[in-house]
Amino acid sequence: MSDFINQFPYTDFHQLNLDVWIKKLKEAEANITDLQEQMAQIVVVTEDHIQEMIDAAIAANNLVWAQQLTDLKAQITTEYKGYVTAQINALTVYIDNQDSHYDQLAQGYASTALADAKAYVDAEVLDYTMMINPITGVYEDVRNVVDDIVTYFHTNDALTAGEYDALDLTASAYDAYDITAYDYDFSGKTILHP
Repeated sequence: MSDFINQFPYTDFHQLNLDVWIKKLKEAEANITDLQEQMAQIVVVTEDHIQEMIDAAIAANNLVWAQQLTDLKAQITTEYKGYVTAQINALTVYIDNQDSHYDQLAQGYASTALADAKAYVDAEVLDYTMMINPITGVYEDVRNVVDDIVTYFHTNDALTAGEYDALDLTASAYDAYDITAYDYDFSGKTILHP
């Protein structure tokens, strides 16, 4: 029973084990120091950091797009050129050998073939207009990504085309403001206000 009484923490406050308390305080101090070091390493997300992330995502997507467009061009050139050449040759022979009534039928067939070819190209290009949205992280249509980015950076200080025209600035007068494209896009109304 005396062993239990002499273990930390003592129930008799006159026999406090200061060594145990000092050890616990040093452990707490080490934990606090470690926590402070970890807090110092946390990156504060700023508008510049977000812009860097967006720029990096756009640059990465541009590289992907460039390769995909090169591949698409090669595929379309090979497949579509052969298809169109065959169709043109067939139509030329057909039109040359038919009277005016059959010429009209051939014209309809050519329109259908052209519409089919257009639909084929549209279907192939659709996959190449997708990118990762830097705002949501979702792989989606580039039009939605542009809308999200514009909405994210929307400001009431942007200058519309009509407002710019109303300023009636000459090229020299505009150049005298010496503003960046970023400042023009997001603060144009304030900066260029007469």
